Amino acid sequence: MTGEPTPTPAQEKRLAATIAAHPMLDSVGALAALLAQLPPKMALTLDEHVRADPAEEDQVYTVTPRLVGMVSGIGTEEAHMTPGLELGTVYIPADGAEDIQAAAAVRRDLPPYDTLARAEDRIDTGDLNDGLKDLSTVLHGIGLLLEEVAPKWLERGDEAAESLRVEAGRIANAADRVRQLAASVEVPE
Repeated sequence: MTGEPTPTPAQEKRLAATIAAHPMLDSVGALAALLAQLPPKMALTLDEHVRADPAEEDQVYTVTPRLVGMVSGIGTEEAHMTPGLELGTVYIPADGAEDIQAAAAVRRDLPPYDTLARAEDRIDTGDLNDGLKDLSTVLHGIGLLLEEVAPKWLERGDEAAESLRVEAGRIANAADRVRQLAASVEVPE
């Protein structure tokens, strides 16, 4: 990755302001307008997760830019931190006013939308109760795939189909036990 030299605090403040002025990128033109205002050698990365507010009912997605710290010159004596542009996908309130949507798009506390990734994120940050609930949901989904979807591709009476159903039952039991633990586990402070 070839990045720009480490910017001065004033330059970094201008970069942050430029990116903050474009909280939602809903077209190629909006992205091009932002990119035209940034240094051409600025590092670029993509957020690996779509993010969403789990409490929000009706959502649509948008792309949002973020200023992130990145290492330039990895493996060399000249390695240093430099600002980079991260593009992320965020679900925002569908019926909200543009300023409400923009505020949702730039939130840094939104967990991943994908249930397994959200479980990992929550458990990593100490939110064990909600993380275990998410894991239980994932396990239930796996059980349903094994019990209902996978066997339909096998011949009637195939022993593998019955074995899949047995495993699905075991996974469903594990999911129920994990959900019960989610309700009772307490993380010490």
